[in-house]
Amino acid sequence: MSFSFRPIAAALAALALLPLAALAQQGRQANPGDADAPVPATAYVSAFANYRAAADEEATPDQVWRIANQEVADAEAHSMQTPPPATDRPAPPRPDPHAGHGAHHTMQGK
Repeated sequence: MSFSFRPIAAALAALALLPLAALAQQGRQANPGDADAPVPATAYVSAFANYRAAADEEATPDQVWRIANQEVADAEAHSMQTPPPATDRPAPPRPDPHAGHGAHHTMQGK
């Protein structure tokens, strides 16, 4: 099995030349202090250019709002009716947050 460094060298050369290719595409930068510097033309694009109407066109906005509120109210009422799952055993006791603090005082004389 022979190993050739040519593909690796070609890849490294391409990576080394990549920044030069990016610089060549930039062109001449305009001086921000020059009031007569040329600027690219601007174009107006409306915020509504890609607007699509709602799928529920037969309902008025207030009807859609009321239907949405009713769906939320129904979901909340359903969640309140569902009891929490029952557990057969009591919750484990919480550990004492002060346990072990006395050990610090017994180590003073050693």
